[in-house]
Amino acid sequence: MDARTSPWQGRRVLVTGCTGFLGRAVTRELLDRGAIVAGLVRDPDACCDFIRERATGQFWTVYGRVEDRIRLHSAMAVHEVSAVFHMASAHAFGNDRGTESLFHAAGLYHPRVPVVVARPEGQLRLITAEEPQTSQPVGIARFGELFGGGERMLSRVVPRTVRELLKDESITLTDSRSRDFVFVRDAARACLLLAQEVGAQCESRDFTFRSGWERNDQQMAALTADIFAGNTPAETEAEKTNNPLGWQPSISLNSAIAETIVWYREAEQKRSGGLRTTALRKVA
Repeated sequence: MDARTSPWQGRRVLVTGCTGFLGRAVTRELLDRGAIVAGLVRDPDACCDFIRERATGQFWTVYGRVEDRIRLHSAMAVHEVSAVFHMASAHAFGNDRGTESLFHAAGLYHPRVPVVVARPEGQLRLITAEEPQTSQPVGIARFGELFGGGERMLSRVVPRTVRELLKDESITLTDSRSRDFVFVRDAARACLLLAQEVGAQCESRDFTFRSGWERNDQQMAALTADIFAGNTPAETEAEKTNNPLGWQPSISLNSAIAETIVWYREAEQKRSGGLRTTALRKVA
């Protein structure tokens, strides 16, 4: 989409978890569409992906913790945000203080500012602390298993397969469950669509976005290995899905896997090159 005609052009937004897997993709999508992003981070050196945008004033770093209500409210007020994307990881167990704090801060800032969070497809509902009792428009975007470049959960089938292929190691598989795989850039687009919807309607929405790429570990690993080898597997038709907001995957499964392989291959080359440079310096 041309940034000049995007509904996000010039809009100010806050993104928590902007250096995480999905959060980074959401931030990149917003920046490419002309938004001005305030990204909440803990590590001052964590935003290296957005150096160019920091220099031009399109990306602003906000240092703090997502549990800090005062810091969150201050960030929203100072940057005059019109939407919030809460991409910081939720706690798997117990009370999610970060999400609770964010809803509280958003409600104090403006009761109508849309807030979008991402959750697993199988999670039945948000815990009580995440269900605001105000008119805050909240969008819950649900996905199956995300994949793409930069995934930190390296035990998942796609990054694990690519890394083992790069190291010429045998591929180990443990999960035979079939689930819906969603490319991370497409998931980011879904989050932006959802923010536009809840912001326009001023009502909360809970939507599941499914690519129709229903696969298990064995099938995804075999397809990844085939593409890694330079082959062009026949595209299998995705399961027909009736997604909300007209969302559908923007590229094919083969292309998404190929892009993921390129990312990990380049990352491995940079890492290996850095190690070699360090070793040469030590020898010298």
